[in-house]
Amino acid sequence: MNINIGVIGTGLIGLIHLFSLKQIKEENLISKNGVNINIKQIADIDENKLNKLKKNNPYNVERFTTNPEDLIYDNSIDIIYIATPTKFHKEFFCKAAEEGKNIFCEKPIAFSLDDIKEMISYEKKYGILTQTGLVLRYCPIFWKFKEILLDKNLQFGERLSFIFRDTQEWPLGTQTHPSEWRKDPSLAYAGCLYEHGIHDVDLLNYLFNEEAEISKLKAKIRYVSQLTQGSIEDVAILNIEYLDGFSGNLIGIWNNARMDERRFEVSFENGFLVLDGYTGFSLNKFEYLIKKKKKRFTMKDVTIEYLEQKNYPKTTSNLGPYLYENLSFLNSVLNEEKPYPGLEIGYKAHNIIELAYQSSKENTIINFN
Repeated sequence: MNINIGVIGTGLIGLIHLFSLKQIKEENLISKNGVNINIKQIADIDENKLNKLKKNNPYNVERFTTNPEDLIYDNSIDIIYIATPTKFHKEFFCKAAEEGKNIFCEKPIAFSLDDIKEMISYEKKYGILTQTGLVLRYCPIFWKFKEILLDKNLQFGERLSFIFRDTQEWPLGTQTHPSEWRKDPSLAYAGCLYEHGIHDVDLLNYLFNEEAEISKLKAKIRYVSQLTQGSIEDVAILNIEYLDGFSGNLIGIWNNARMDERRFEVSFENGFLVLDGYTGFSLNKFEYLIKKKKKRFTMKDVTIEYLEQKNYPKTTSNLGPYLYENLSFLNSVLNEEKPYPGLEIGYKAHNIIELAYQSSKENTIINFN
């Protein structure tokens, strides 16, 4: 059985998906035997990028094109990855859905909640399978974070507060993010909260909403850097309160410090759970304290446990969560099961972010129904 894949967009995240798919193919990581993964077409409007990929063709791609519609209307393609600037997500999604393609759509999903609703309607109308790129749900560390919250719930006691800080170097013209499109609202829509913080808002939903829903939100959004003439936010501070009284701060920052890391600390009646210096591939500290009992975890041990629990194959890849989300998506398509996380989960995160912009603009507390 062949699975033919097309990828639209060859920026950083597009290349990560291409490398993940290459790894899955070469190491035969798909759970079903006799499945052959083919990266059939790649589309990008930047011909220079395509020519660089063509030169060595490390992914054994059959065709390169500067017109994404060539890929969308290719009847032989089963799955499309949309890894373009956010502006184009909805357009390509709806066209691909009409052609019956299963779709992996990167975050942010689209420019507006109405756009996402329309995408959900297309998904249902054409019976396609869709996964969104909310990759933190596939991080072994955050999986373990949630396992600890659930397993030690009684020992921790009542939830008190949290502090979650996400700091990223401005993703403009850097070695990691050489592109410039994120400074343009017509392509990116918004900044650190929308483009990057959507991961963090979604993670809070993943970790905390099973205990209680959000009840109140107060946000302060700032536009400090001259890189974008004040059109893209680089500071976002969200104070979030849940129905059980648990509350805390989510802080998102883009600045010129050469660091990309998250710090997450949750305080309880009887202790705390803390993750410090987490980059996605390394960390400084991950531990919990319950009264006088402390336990520390390593990245290696958590990853081994995660692979065993999720029944994922061991691999030489160092792409970690990106590989796991692609494995999950491809297996969902093969088994004709709803992929995770889907558009509805992404919509919830987008809704919170839009309410945060409203709160900051109006300098008001948002009360959730």
